[in-house]
Amino acid sequence: MSSTSETRLRHSAPSVTEAAIETGHRVVDTVKKVSHTLHWDELPEWSKDNEYILTGYRRLQYSFSGCLHSVFAYLHNESVNIHSHLWAAVLFLGFLVTANDHHIAQYPTAMWLDRAAFAVFLVMAVFCLLCSATFHAVACHSQEIARQYNALDYAGIISLIVGSFYPAVYYGFFCQPTYQVFYLGGITLAGIGAAVIVLAPRYATPAYRPIRTAVFVGLGGFGVIPLSHMVLSHGFTAACEEMGLAWVIYSMGFYLVGALIYANRFPERLAPGKFDLFFASHQIFHVHVVLAALSHYVGVLKAFHHWHGALNGTCVP
Repeated sequence: MSSTSETRLRHSAPSVTEAAIETGHRVVDTVKKVSHTLHWDELPEWSKDNEYILTGYRRLQYSFSGCLHSVFAYLHNESVNIHSHLWAAVLFLGFLVTANDHHIAQYPTAMWLDRAAFAVFLVMAVFCLLCSATFHAVACHSQEIARQYNALDYAGIISLIVGSFYPAVYYGFFCQPTYQVFYLGGITLAGIGAAVIVLAPRYATPAYRPIRTAVFVGLGGFGVIPLSHMVLSHGFTAACEEMGLAWVIYSMGFYLVGALIYANRFPERLAPGKFDLFFASHQIFHVHVVLAALSHYVGVLKAFHHWHGALNGTCVP
């Protein structure tokens, strides 16, 4: 090989290396650009909600198709929130469709009021869970869409809380229609009041999370009044049979614990960045909501079968 060729090779080697390095940098930059998720520091201010969740945020999509794609195509920090309530909604829709054949139709004493009590609770459960799943799915659309669907999410929570009271009060005061009307009217008005507060635009910001949580807890706490009335007038054992009280208490416990975990951002506040994709407080809250709704439905079934099975749909003096 001539000295001229050797010289050319020596000069070309660094150029090839530099070109490879430059290509590598371009690849890395391209990957960063097409990455589906962002870090907390890359988020627009309006979308920052939990400073202890550092990664896994979706890019703004500005389209519902992009939001839908994010639900099934890749993992992000809303994946668990979406799917936990999406599939729970499907489950409760199944309960709604099968309640009549599996339970209500078993007893000739069952009336339209029984069907209404079941329907109100199950429809509100499906509505709440779908609102929640939808909000978390489209929260990456844009600021305005996120705001609108966040309000829908709050409306769903209120609807489920209010709807849960209907079968409990109906069966708890099965033979006392005056109390049924009184307590159901009261919880309905309280639900409207709660909606006025939490749906106000000023309360939709992260700074008002404790107030929103307090309103939801207070609305759920309204149930202590008819429950206490039931226990004092009928006794705890009778209330467990006639109202499914034990399961109602379990349900309220799940709601309360879940709300407190959510409000205090536990456990991610103890280890920021470690619970970005799984086991964050909002995800735990979602699971508690599902467990609470399931517990409540068990209580409804227990009360229904008591009145129409053991008591044959009659009021015993």
